[in-house]
Amino acid sequence: MNYQHQFHAGNAADCIKHLALYLTLTALTRKDSPLAYMDTHAGAGRYVLGASGEHLGGITRLWSDRRSLPQCGDWLKIIRQIHPDKRLQRYPGSARLAAELLRPEDRMILCETVPEIATQLRNDLGKRPRSSVLNEDGYRTLFAHIPPPEKRGLVLIDPPFERRDEWEILADTLLRAYRRWPQGTYLVWYPIKIRGTITRFWQALRGQIPALVFELLQKPEEGRETLFGSGLLLINAPWGVKEALSAGLTELGPLLADPRSGGFWSLRCSGWPGPEIP
Repeated sequence: MNYQHQFHAGNAADCIKHLALYLTLTALTRKDSPLAYMDTHAGAGRYVLGASGEHLGGITRLWSDRRSLPQCGDWLKIIRQIHPDKRLQRYPGSARLAAELLRPEDRMILCETVPEIATQLRNDLGKRPRSSVLNEDGYRTLFAHIPPPEKRGLVLIDPPFERRDEWEILADTLLRAYRRWPQGTYLVWYPIKIRGTITRFWQALRGQIPALVFELLQKPEEGRETLFGSGLLLINAPWGVKEALSAGLTELGPLLADPRSGGFWSLRCSGWPGPEIP
């Protein structure tokens, strides 16, 4: 596995993804009944931020403005809680952020294929109740846990996109998971690199699964094999998340824009309905 979580931790993609995760879980936990949270590619619980790394173009840019970001402020407060000295030194991974938001009655199933990282994650979660860290392939393991006994919950799918067939596996996993658990909420992050690949991914899902799509670009889509921004696909979004996420991403856009592109940024919101019921 070539993806280096440590180097990428806290980058712009993490900020976009974690804002969406925060808003979605916050909305789901407003209901009293327990829920299940599943992460197919969990990573570590938290990361130390050094003098270099992609966080310089992500969370580090937001940190000084955190008190003046009304749409993103509550998410940033979670990061603030692990920095008692107010210095930005660590960044929580998706699992750590989810653990901060979930209630004791909510269940966590976290998959991480790298044994050392899975061990770090177990240590970071400590004795949190109703939590499982599995050293297993998340795509396959997901189907052993849906539909969950709680009958409601969130699946986060955030793969490293290193495999040549990653997009095909992702589309197939979503289609099969939705057929098995159509009531579940699914949040997917994907990189915006090659538009044709994304279009084919959408075509595989369109008409089969109802979805909202958000794409925040940090520079113009020019050239190939470079990261232009982040995409989020949200299935069965809780009430109010669409509007809150649009507002939050609009707030992040100018702060995360690539300065080499003259501060260009763009937010695109779209989506499609599910299959027609005869």
